[in-house]
Amino acid sequence: MPLERGTKLGPYQIESPLGAGGMGEVYKATDTRLERTVAIKVLPAHVASDPERKQRFEREAKTVAALSHPHICPVFDVGREGEIGFLVMEYLEGETLADRLSKGALPLDQALRYAIEIADALDKAHRQGVTHRDLKPANIMLTKAGAKLLDFGLAKLKPTGPQSDASTRLDESLTEQGTILGTFQYMSPEQLNGEDADGRTDIFAFGAVLYEMATGRKAFEAKTQASLIAAILERVPPAMSSLEPMTPAGLDYIAKTCLGKDPDDRWQTARDLLRELKRVEAGGAAPADSAPTIAQQRLAVWQRPIPALLTVVAVAAVSGLAVWSVTGPSTPSPLTRYAVTLPDTDSLGPVGGGPVGVALSPDGGQFVYSASRDGTIQLFLRAREQVEAVSIRGTEGAMFPFFSPDGQWVGFFTGEALMKVSLAGGPPVTLCETDGRRGASWGPDDTIVFASNSQPGLMLVSASGGEPRPLTTPEDGERHIWPAFLPGGRALVYTARSGANVANVPETGRVMLLDLATGEATELTQGTSPRFAETGHLVFAREASLWAVPFDLEQLALTGEPAPVVEGVAVAGGGLAYYDLAGDGSLAYRVGTDTSGSDSLVSVDRNGQPTLLTDDRRTYGEVRVSPDGNRIAVEVPGGGATEVWIFDVTRGTLTRLTVGGGQDPVWTPDGTRITFRGPDDNLYWKAADGSDEAERLTTSDIPQTPRSWSPDGQVLAFVEGIGGRAAGDLWMLPQDDAPSAFLSTPFDEESPEFSPDGRWLAYLSDESGQDEVYVQPYPGPGGRVQISTAGGLAPTWSRDGRELFYREPPNADVMVVSVDTESALVVGQPRVLFGGPYRATGGPSRFFDLFPDGERLVMVQIGSASGREEFHVVENWFQELERLVPTP
Repeated sequence: MPLERGTKLGPYQIESPLGAGGMGEVYKATDTRLERTVAIKVLPAHVASDPERKQRFEREAKTVAALSHPHICPVFDVGREGEIGFLVMEYLEGETLADRLSKGALPLDQALRYAIEIADALDKAHRQGVTHRDLKPANIMLTKAGAKLLDFGLAKLKPTGPQSDASTRLDESLTEQGTILGTFQYMSPEQLNGEDADGRTDIFAFGAVLYEMATGRKAFEAKTQASLIAAILERVPPAMSSLEPMTPAGLDYIAKTCLGKDPDDRWQTARDLLRELKRVEAGGAAPADSAPTIAQQRLAVWQRPIPALLTVVAVAAVSGLAVWSVTGPSTPSPLTRYAVTLPDTDSLGPVGGGPVGVALSPDGGQFVYSASRDGTIQLFLRAREQVEAVSIRGTEGAMFPFFSPDGQWVGFFTGEALMKVSLAGGPPVTLCETDGRRGASWGPDDTIVFASNSQPGLMLVSASGGEPRPLTTPEDGERHIWPAFLPGGRALVYTARSGANVANVPETGRVMLLDLATGEATELTQGTSPRFAETGHLVFAREASLWAVPFDLEQLALTGEPAPVVEGVAVAGGGLAYYDLAGDGSLAYRVGTDTSGSDSLVSVDRNGQPTLLTDDRRTYGEVRVSPDGNRIAVEVPGGGATEVWIFDVTRGTLTRLTVGGGQDPVWTPDGTRITFRGPDDNLYWKAADGSDEAERLTTSDIPQTPRSWSPDGQVLAFVEGIGGRAAGDLWMLPQDDAPSAFLSTPFDEESPEFSPDGRWLAYLSDESGQDEVYVQPYPGPGGRVQISTAGGLAPTWSRDGRELFYREPPNADVMVVSVDTESALVVGQPRVLFGGPYRATGGPSRFFDLFPDGERLVMVQIGSASGREEFHVVENWFQELERLVPTP
């Protein structure tokens, strides 16, 4: 019988039911002691009499309690009330992966992120001898903090300690050979055969889950249980790229390997699986024996000139080298930037006062910062690329956060104590009393070095808590602050500063090194807030910039000259630089200058989540992505004229292309040249690398605007007549002929865009009284079809020709319409992808474009006049660091 609201199980009061399964019922409840919401899993009396179910229930409590991981739902407590046994877990807000998949496949970036989080959780469980055995979408919860693995009721535990330890031994009758445990849809062949299961069993189930996340379809489907078992034992599911053409070849290969019938043919550990997933996320090439996806093949055809393509096809026919010839070698992971803007309710406080501190987890997957919300200072946790940060309970008054080496704990100061809190849940733990507010670092030997206000030198305390002891003895009038351990814990670096009031002295401090083996301290350079980067650099702050210098970790010595690497970083008067580094090459920092009111170039996914492409804020105009997706042509007004600039997506650099005026940039299909409107309103083009002078293409008294090249690079579609000087008409400029009118009416036609196969032309017309998007055959004959239904601007085809994007007035929402052009033109209903603070004026201006994968759009984000505070996060920053400051 279900428990009623108000029922007490020890200190826990039942609020409402959440669900039920074979292993028990789950309720939302309140922990009356700590005043927090929890989830309670109950083993009712009528099943508690079943020894097997009771033992599984107890085993789940012990199993999960031993697993501490941010993507495994933690167990807080276990108890019994009369005949009812229960375990208390973290209450998760979100939806199960099964519920999410009922709506269709996940966007690629989300599927990858969740896959990485689940694989990381499995790696943790497997390393502690736990095989889940029932991994499926219903046992994965999607929360704001990421994926959480649930329900270890069928877990198999392999004892890792002495076999005589009865607390780790299981009832072998529960896991003996010949017993089928789990859910058929995701069970491995060895489970179906009643054979022994190990970590590779979970990897098979993981492959089935990954397949479903990426395609929206189950890897194995059948009408009966018998035929489903046969499918799992005998059949290979279709390649994911055959269902979702944009699936990377590497991800297809990962799923295929996970689903090997023989456990020896799969990834052998979850750690191997995790590494491969991260490589795909970083843009790594697929293994040599995996074929390119359909999308990659189409993209390669789109990017190459026709003669070169024919050569590649001929070579492939005789030698099988199509993969290498078309896709080319892999490139380094791109530099990725994004801004984390705080909600209006939150504040970082003034630089040098109020809430302070930002810390990256060692793997770069999440970061913690201190901010004030509704007048209360506390810590906030944000997983990488998540939309929102979540507050960490119990951290009121927390400042200067720092991570433990394993990323499972966050240390912080309150002004009265040094504390730590587990990211898996639970209340904060006090380590020692201190008025420290001058930084701390958690060493690999589980000790913490910190600086306090009352003690001039650095202090040392166990990460388990205890009495701190002095570590350094400063000279008179000097303080040691902002410490950071070096890898291996052999030494640490810190800042030495002098002055009557260290907190407000603006002078530059000295970066010091302390050899913990000898106790010897050495001055390294002028600066504050040092950190070690795994590239072999020491990074530190000088005034409002980050600097770097080559550093030999073995010799504990500098091996080069310092140089600036990042400008505009917030640095307090006491020398605190608001930044942190992670082992994966990420950099996070608080912006130190007021950038409100300026535009940003951002990459936006289909869910509307923006990622900052560059810190260079200014006014931006029309944008066009190069065919290979590595460069963006963008208008930049200034100095009395608008010019075309080229933004390198990989390097994060912005370079001027035109001189004397240039607007409305359009790439040629091979990506070698930019066509643009010159200062005399005629058409020009110029090499995209700036290696030649601009060449005039037309001469006309009527203004002309380039818009789109045919896929073969032979015809340029442009508009003649803008700005009140004659109605806009669509014209075509062949490479070897004079321009001619294609569509001339009494109305304004604008924005002609060739489809990727060159058979259709999308454009705008105001014939109905407002701009609408139309498509008609090219070069004809044939009628046109109206695409937009409530106004439309700037039509843009996806690279596979299956979708058409445009902006819908008056809010300039990004719209998308499915398009089938195989025989006749068939279009779907327009739907809104996202809106937001992105630049869009009336008329044809093109303030957005698609990246080749069709999953991301480049947009011009309008600068906020509200001055909301933000951090910048730069992924793969170590590559830029090595370029700016080469090591010997």
